[in-house]
Amino acid sequence: MHFKRLAASTLLILSSQVHASALFPALAANKTFGVQAKIQTFTAADAGQIKASGFGFVRFGVWTNSLADAAYQKQISDAFAVAKAAGLPVLMTIRSTEALTAAPGNAKALAAAGAVFAQSIVALEQSYRTQLVAIEIWNEPDLAKYWPTSHFETTFVPFMSAVCQSLGPKASATPLIGFGFAKAPSAGSASTVALNRIVSEYPKCLSAISYHPYGLTGAQISTAQAFIQQNFHLPGVISEWGVSALSSNGGDDGQASKVSTFIADVKKLNIPLTSLYEWKNSDSGGNDRERNFGLLTSDGQPKPAQLAVETLLNAQ
Repeated sequence: MHFKRLAASTLLILSSQVHASALFPALAANKTFGVQAKIQTFTAADAGQIKASGFGFVRFGVWTNSLADAAYQKQISDAFAVAKAAGLPVLMTIRSTEALTAAPGNAKALAAAGAVFAQSIVALEQSYRTQLVAIEIWNEPDLAKYWPTSHFETTFVPFMSAVCQSLGPKASATPLIGFGFAKAPSAGSASTVALNRIVSEYPKCLSAISYHPYGLTGAQISTAQAFIQQNFHLPGVISEWGVSALSSNGGDDGQASKVSTFIADVKKLNIPLTSLYEWKNSDSGGNDRERNFGLLTSDGQPKPAQLAVETLLNAQ
């Protein structure tokens, strides 16, 4: 298997707005928007509604530290089976929810953990390659909550460099994107410092840089896209964006309005892949904000945001 990557020299001659089909062959040119769903609650009804709403793919999160659990493996395979039946390809985001090593100051331990993580990526790719839009490596490592190894500035590069090195000789047709940064890379940011090291040392590791532009305007997203292209010679993609239906955001109607504006802005920028957060409200969220990002209620009732999405995406 050989992971599909675009050569830096090729990307240099492309504009920052790479056509979706060049990067993600599993997506139709007019189906570049997807939505995140939890594998634990993903049903055939959800898949059918996601497809009918105009989304081109669904995003799943998979945690490597749980892969030894047979019940968890079944949740993953069941979710992929449901997506396949509905004709929805999958963006699979892979990370660990536990610290990678008990010795984060030990570069050899981090490198060994990276090699093991790469093996998990390869195994998951082999299992689900025919359904994958892409594999995203990690989710929001620039936030301590999602980088349990701690000390991002000193531990991320040794670990992820080992991941890229280990994946280098492998083979697959699946694009790799990373690293799902919570904030768009910018001049001097921790994510930019890390990317400069990893991309320069392993220029074939990634097909695109993924980030989460929560709270950014269309103009700010455009600036982020240009920064990523100019600095890393890779396109930027949005693997997560959403807005909670809090009263401070205007409630359900305010959420719908902001989602509509976001989709319109992203369409103008021709970003190759964008995933909304999330399909249904999460009753397990730690606070009201986290519980109300869904386009549907937790029991599956459409909110105004879902109706707005359906109108916009099916108008293409």
